[in-house]
Formats: sequence, structure tokens, C-alpha cells
Amino acid sequence: MSFQLVIPALTFRKTDGTISAADTERYARCAAATWADLFILSGTTTNGHTATTAERAATIDIWTAAVSPDRITACCWSPADITEAERRGITPMVVLRDLHTIDQARGFLAALPNPSYVFSHPEFSGHTFTPELVPTAITHGCLPRGAKVSKASPEDLAALRAAAGPTFTLWDGTARHVAASLAAGANGVVAAPLSHIPELFPARDVPELQDAIDRTQTVLDQLPSRASRTSALIEFAQRGMTTRSA
Repeated sequence: MSFQLVIPALTFRKTDGTISAADTERYARCAAATWADLFILSGTTTNGHTATTAERAATIDIWTAAVSPDRITACCWSPADITEAERRGITPMVVLRDLHTIDQARGFLAALPNPSYVFSHPEFSGHTFTPELVPTAITHGCLPRGAKVSKASPEDLAALRAAAGPTFTLWDGTARHVAASLAAGANGVVAAPLSHIPELFPARDVPELQDAIDRTQTVLDQLPSRASRTSALIEFAQRGMTTRSA
């Protein structure tokens, strides 16, 4: 079965809170050596929404030194982020934020550069990327290249696929049920539990991939917050990089 694996990238910081370019680049090179199709920079997994525009731009620069730009998308939290991503030849993944009606959502899509992806999550927008939004976006010529959709059921994914057609790239924001996501019409999944880039990276095989995801997800589910889960993934990644260099 053909499918895409998308991984939210981690950003490493020094004890003073500034970005560690050395650790982040070393991690990026480990990630590049896997078969993963795409890496999302400055997403929620690494608390990208709390970083500054300059920090998010710096993260792109670190990654493009190690990874081909066609394997990177940059999560964009502001118009300035879009400018920085485009300037570096990176397709932006623009977050739907503070939208409350379908007209607002369509206007938001119409203002995006081409090509763009969108990131839809109910935490950040009252109106998300819904099957009802797709036809009006198509009519107005502003359907993005693809979308990462979070908190969507397999039924939601199937409805989005039916509305958007076969050429639209659709990623399920969860990797808890990879086979069901793909059966519903997703092109692939976004697997945060693989963000630490395990040294024995799973093969491009759904059961093996799901097993690897579930092992880490079980650990993450015991933690109380996004921040604590991010910290755990960074700790796992640091251990792995230490093992690789030993």
C-alpha cells in the first residue's frame, strides 16, 4: 500500500532557551536518513506557536542545510512566517486561526500563496477545514494543495476526500489508526510519536509502522500536557543521537 508519512520535527534549545543550531541540525540529518516523506517545522509538537517569527525562520535555515526543501514544510502562524518560508523556497503549511464562518474561511484560503498546505485544528479556529468549505474553495479557485486535519474521524476524512477529489493531498493529523485513515481516503498520516526518530526506524509497512507508533504513544499518553510530551520526545531523541554518535 502506498502512503505518506509526515513527521512533526523537533527543535532543540539550549538551557538559556535559545535554539541549539548544532543539536537541531544533527537531528535533522538523522531525520533525513529515514524514508519519511515530509517534515513539518514549527508545528504544535514542538510548540512552534510559542516561538518568534525569527526563531521559526532560523529553524528553516537549519533544516535546509541538511534536508532537501521538497521534504520540508513550515508551519506558518502569521503572514510574516509565510513570507519567510516562501523566501527560502519552502511550501508553507498555514494554520487556520480565528475563523468563525465559512465566508471567513474561504477568504482566508483565497489570500494564501500557491502552492500552500493548511493545518486545521479546532484548538486554533472555530471554523476548520470541513467538507462544506471545499466546494466553495474549488468554485473560487482557492483550494490549497493539501491539508493536515486534526481531530477528524475516518468519516470526516472520507467526506473531505469525496469533496476535494483524488489530486488533493490529505493527511490525518493523528496516527492512532493508520490503516483506517488510509482506508478513509487519507494520503498519509502525521506521526508525532515518531518525532524522536527512533534508531530502528520502522519500514514502510502499515502494521510495523503502527506498532512503532503505538509503543511511543503509550508512553506519551501517560503524560499530562503537550509540553511534557514534547519534553519526552526531545529526551528520547537526544538519547538516540547520543547512541548514534557513540
